[in-house]
Amino acid sequence: MEPASQRFMSIGMKLMLLSIHEKASLLEKSDFGKELSWPELQTLAGYFSVWEVPAAVCLCRQGEQSDFAFLLFKGRVRILKEDTNKVAKEIASVGPGHIVGEMALIDKEPRSASVMVKSPLLIMVIEESKFEEMSETVPRLWGKVLLGLAKILSKRLRQTSGVLAEYISG
Repeated sequence: MEPASQRFMSIGMKLMLLSIHEKASLLEKSDFGKELSWPELQTLAGYFSVWEVPAAVCLCRQGEQSDFAFLLFKGRVRILKEDTNKVAKEIASVGPGHIVGEMALIDKEPRSASVMVKSPLLIMVIEESKFEEMSETVPRLWGKVLLGLAKILSKRLRQTSGVLAEYISG
């Protein structure tokens, strides 16, 4: 699999060259970074790259192997899931503050949904290789990040099970 950064450039994404301070400031404004100290945010920022993404780009497809997750700071994406007839259905539309792709980053399984860009994005990307590097070089910070991802996944599972309960007849 080619590195995410090569794929990004091939679909018209533009790498933004921000300083560690600028990236840490973005992280600080996110739910993802709210429980971290400034020095931790600066360290974490070194593992992320920042990209501008044009509208109508498919960032990833359901079933593909993938090696990145991203934090959304500007714009919106559509999350699409294929039904049993292979018809893509929009299951969510998310905007600033959300993280996308965290499941594939953690479990290394194929993408569970496709992500289409609705409006131009500003995103911070962490590639699988950087996530693994973080686990080796700053394991305590990596643990905090992993716990933050677990909390996000837990919240989403609670919301989904609540919706599912509405569809189950008693």
